[in-house]
Amino acid sequence: MKASADEKSADLFIYGAIVSGYKWRDEDITLSDFKDALDALPNTVKTLNMYVNSPGGSVFVTNAMINQLERKKSSITINAYVDGIAASAASYLIMNADNIYMYKNTFLMIHKPMITLWSANATDCREQAEWLDKIESRTCIPAYKSKGTDQLTDEKISELLDGKDNWLDADEAAELFNITILEDEKDAVACADIELLQIYKNVPNQLFKQTDPEQSISAKEMAERKRIAEGAKANAAFIETILGGMY
Repeated sequence: MKASADEKSADLFIYGAIVSGYKWRDEDITLSDFKDALDALPNTVKTLNMYVNSPGGSVFVTNAMINQLERKKSSITINAYVDGIAASAASYLIMNADNIYMYKNTFLMIHKPMITLWSANATDCREQAEWLDKIESRTCIPAYKSKGTDQLTDEKISELLDGKDNWLDADEAAELFNITILEDEKDAVACADIELLQIYKNVPNQLFKQTDPEQSISAKEMAERKRIAEGAKANAAFIETILGGMY
């Protein structure tokens, strides 16, 4: 979290996985991290800019984060900027913002809620399947509908939640959701771990093409984002352990 000099606006960076419990990497976000950041906002802040480059994470933590943002909306305006990817749970976290912005080279990824069951029997699987259905109907779908355009029909939502990883570029996302496209291109995607992206299916090829962030991000901004994203070079198996039980 960074407050402006006049403390009328603040920037919140969500540049990692949304996790429940232990933080494996410095940039992972826990519920307590998020709550502490919001609680630290000066009373003078009227605009919160939330910058997202996240693979998603725990659906339950995300729900709590949404509730915290909702309580803040009575006194501040929340702007969500997709700096790279807003995937999985992060794709509906941003739907709680008053305004959503995507750069031309950024992506949303929407899919069905998922969870990993360790040593689960048939009863466990049936119970978890029921929970996942409730999460989808009571949380995910309402969140997407709240920012949907006329193009986001029930049929289209069913297509997005068809069991596949559905990647939308800025133009495709703006057709379905009330999103403002920023013509600038930002290479903050380079902060997202390539190995992490390999966990998902149907990932757009351009997300695997890292470019030099210095070409489109100021030195000051690049340093800040590198600091936030530091540690994101964990191996693929390690990351899968983190994300395996997440949405």
